[in-house]
Amino acid sequence: MNSSNFSQPGWLKKSGVFLLFFVVGAMVFAIMPLSLYLSKSTLLCFHASLTATLLVVALLLQRNERGKQYWPVCYAFFVAGVAVLLSVLLADGLLRLFGLTVATPQGIAVVKFSESILRVVPILALMPIMGFDWRSMYLNKGRIGIWLTVGIAAFIIFPIIAYFPLSSQEGVLSKLLSLSPWILLFVLSNAFMEELLFRGLLLKRCEPFLGKGLSNLLVAIVFTLIHTQVSYAPQMLQFLLIVLILSLVWGYLIQKTNSLWGAVLFHAAGDCMIIFAAFASM
Repeated sequence: MNSSNFSQPGWLKKSGVFLLFFVVGAMVFAIMPLSLYLSKSTLLCFHASLTATLLVVALLLQRNERGKQYWPVCYAFFVAGVAVLLSVLLADGLLRLFGLTVATPQGIAVVKFSESILRVVPILALMPIMGFDWRSMYLNKGRIGIWLTVGIAAFIIFPIIAYFPLSSQEGVLSKLLSLSPWILLFVLSNAFMEELLFRGLLLKRCEPFLGKGLSNLLVAIVFTLIHTQVSYAPQMLQFLLIVLILSLVWGYLIQKTNSLWGAVLFHAAGDCMIIFAAFASM
């Protein structure tokens, strides 16, 4: 590409749209990493106000001829905001209901399942209300041969890699096998929720403005930034780089297969790298 192309209005507009979508996305998901630094009430007030604003702006854009093309993106960010807000407010409910704590593998898995339900249900309900069917979130069969092969391969490779550093611990294999229902509940809940919340909601909505490559990059960067809150990564920069690379691969897989499911399986298998070590230490 000639360097002069970067000064053309089309490129400048695309760069501006990328920056705008990034800022909005970062604000929508900021409640997760900022929970480490700000009070819950402050975050909830900010997030509720932002979510309501996004809905109003989306509805105004829908009625405006010049801004009409942008309303699906704005509405998708609103739906993401609702999903995140509900999960923050209500995710502890199942723990209290069953008398569990996050000090046990069972409690951790139930919290993740609860969080996932509270995010997935609003997405699946609110998007069709405004005419976006589930296929627009890649919830369809797609190129099943590709994504199923990749998913199965990931579920063979990543658990083996995750188990290898733990293999010298006495009884760890039997412990992990006994916890396998809770491991599967955690990784599948988390993978489906995160793939739907980020790539399912946003990829197709951003592609008309940014194209497939930049849309994938945008979502991958936002997804990576929310992982700055984690406490289980000893080398944060290395961890974030891995998350970014995996995010790009998951997004590409979704776009290539026109389906969310391969990325969900790949993502779930990758989460075994973290959850095996966490559960083995409990």
